[in-house]
Amino acid sequence: MRKIIFFLAFFSLLITGAVAEDREYLITGSKPGYIHILDMKKQAVVRSHKVPNSGHTIFSFTPAPDGKVVYVLTNRMKSISGIDVDTGEQVFRADFVEGDIRRQAFFAFDVSRDGKELYVYQLSTRIMLSEYRQLPTRIAVYNTADGLNAKPVRSFEAPRRIHMLMKSTDDKWLYAAGFDIYKMNPQTGEIVETLPLRNWTLKNRSLPDVLDFWPLWDQTDIFSTPVYSVKTDKAPDDPAAYKTGLLTLDLSTGKYDINDFENTSVLIFSTVISPDRKHAFGTYTQLSRIDLNSHKLTGRIDQDHTYYAINIAKDGKEVYVGGAACDVATYDTVTLKKTGQIFLPKGCGDQSTASFRIIHRAALTP
Repeated sequence: MRKIIFFLAFFSLLITGAVAEDREYLITGSKPGYIHILDMKKQAVVRSHKVPNSGHTIFSFTPAPDGKVVYVLTNRMKSISGIDVDTGEQVFRADFVEGDIRRQAFFAFDVSRDGKELYVYQLSTRIMLSEYRQLPTRIAVYNTADGLNAKPVRSFEAPRRIHMLMKSTDDKWLYAAGFDIYKMNPQTGEIVETLPLRNWTLKNRSLPDVLDFWPLWDQTDIFSTPVYSVKTDKAPDDPAAYKTGLLTLDLSTGKYDINDFENTSVLIFSTVISPDRKHAFGTYTQLSRIDLNSHKLTGRIDQDHTYYAINIAKDGKEVYVGGAACDVATYDTVTLKKTGQIFLPKGCGDQSTASFRIIHRAALTP
């Protein structure tokens, strides 16, 4: 009897629309100051919102956990704007400049897992009559509920050259990626662990080279990035001297790995981990697939043009590439064949280094 009542109640909810359909949307940004919401099943742009006082620039951004607001680093890295995904209304604003102190972020910021706080890495310079005085780099913390004139509720010093902030899934830790990756207490800024990157201790290996400011862990909570290095015990003209590896950091467990997967033959700008955690995919001028068990390259194709950023569907069947130009392409993860291409609205300058994020939420209203 209880089963019958349950199914009748569930059917009633479906009829009334009270059970919301879960949809997957991809969000990107473009000059001159727009964010775009793409329905990847429909292969269409369903929203484009102009960010107020953007300075014609869109850098990194992060969605709220419920997918209703996107926080955008804009205004030449001097502001963060919170944009309502459905309406385009600005619901949050933090302008960093304070009197004679010019503050700018450098890509790195993230939102807490409960959606209540923003963590922003800031470079601070005091502008004086005859000189600029560099102030300590810091992480400023904002309450997302503080509306259009948000100010930091606390701040703490942080290492220099940070380009990525990542909140752990349990909200207890803040990871800051720079020369090394620092595990920090998000309340005090205390560094509780340093994960070596520049200071790795691999024998006969150069310092690693990493260029990554794309937050692409939406489907797995695993941050990944290509790492380039040189084996110093090999001759400079030996192709085996040059190695491309993959760094992974699991934001759930803290597990940290770096594994070579090929002699360097192409550049890869950004990577994403498949939801089954069996493969990584990377993009730049080629689309690459890496097996995470064998640490081997298992597929590579040329793309139509350069793409900077990559993300993946929650079922793992398709990867999406964007950045650099004004289109987003879709590829099958098994065959690596292109299956779709979405062009951003007329007037797009380019996506450049904008983030490339996935949200899951109820379907947007028409």
